[in-house]
Amino acid sequence: MGIEISRLRRQFGSFIALDDVSLDIADGEFVAVLGPSGSGKTSLLRILAGLDQPDLGSVQRDGQDLLALDARRRGVGLVFQHYALFPHMTVAQNVAFGLRVRPWRLRPKASAIKASVEALLHRVELDAFASRYPAQLSGGQRQRVALARALAIEPRLLLLDEPFGALDAQVRVNLRRWLREFHRSLGITTLFVTHDQDEALEMADRVVVMNRGRIEQIGTPEQIYHQPATAFVSRFIARGQPLPGEVAGSSLHVLGHAWQLDGFSSTDIHTVAVHVRPEHIVPATRHGEGLAACLLSLRHVAGTVRAGLQVEGMDEPLEAEWSERDWSRHSVGVGEPIDVHFQSLSVFGMDREGRVRARTDCHPPYSASPIAIGPWRRLGA
Repeated sequence: MGIEISRLRRQFGSFIALDDVSLDIADGEFVAVLGPSGSGKTSLLRILAGLDQPDLGSVQRDGQDLLALDARRRGVGLVFQHYALFPHMTVAQNVAFGLRVRPWRLRPKASAIKASVEALLHRVELDAFASRYPAQLSGGQRQRVALARALAIEPRLLLLDEPFGALDAQVRVNLRRWLREFHRSLGITTLFVTHDQDEALEMADRVVVMNRGRIEQIGTPEQIYHQPATAFVSRFIARGQPLPGEVAGSSLHVLGHAWQLDGFSSTDIHTVAVHVRPEHIVPATRHGEGLAACLLSLRHVAGTVRAGLQVEGMDEPLEAEWSERDWSRHSVGVGEPIDVHFQSLSVFGMDREGRVRARTDCHPPYSASPIAIGPWRRLGA
């Protein structure tokens, strides 16, 4: 049955940390809660861990009221961003801590605790570090000790609060791959809180995107990235960049060009948000096709080219992202004019309260070129 979170609300003074949050988590599922600072993700984790109580709502686990249990009886393992290891204890003592502080009737024998600690250190690949102290470990090793300590109590729910936030980039990449495989081997229901899109999309079975205390979208990483349900998800996950646009009948008008809209109802639509992703802005093959722009900047990053563009008719610059191979076909320098096309646009229609009532992606006709498209229909043409 898993965990059923229903209509949670948590308010601190005038600030609403959680606003009618509902979420079901299946047994053994790895769920990432993703959002910017202040979105409510840590408040949700604290409530599940028993460190805070909601003002309204319920949390059921296999039909049992989880909120009625104190933190020690919930069977929850919690891993913090900054490890929270005891500096005066060895690695083995840190891992054993949760077992040693149990009431004596529930406390395993010393031999059983020792065997459990040895097994966990072997699982997290730290067998040789049992007698070391946290200060003698690297950041990645300390994080694995924190994970082993959380697992020592055999939790039914594992909560990870920005666990890689204090680590450098390469260690984070290695650890999240390791943690994903580790989770698959254990099958423990896991809730992973992060503000890092790459971590959430790479590791999770499902992603929950939060903003201002509310859930914007729940879906698989593929759904979240390729089919963002709201303009916020489009900006936050897919790096959607706003464009000036309006809908007239079955056409979308953007920067003097008309796009055909299919399956988009304008009923109850008050405003329209139009986004383009960096990878959907491509250079034109011939001068005079598409939109006139100026190349503001060019950065080469890990096999890609990131370009800053000032498109005619826009106040804010746009960022485009191309492969090195595609960009090598062009000979435009910084400060020079360039013509670009939009391969795809995401359109969100919202009512007066800002709720999304319709969304669609629209695409112009493609030409034979793999990185360029045919011209749009110009308005009035």
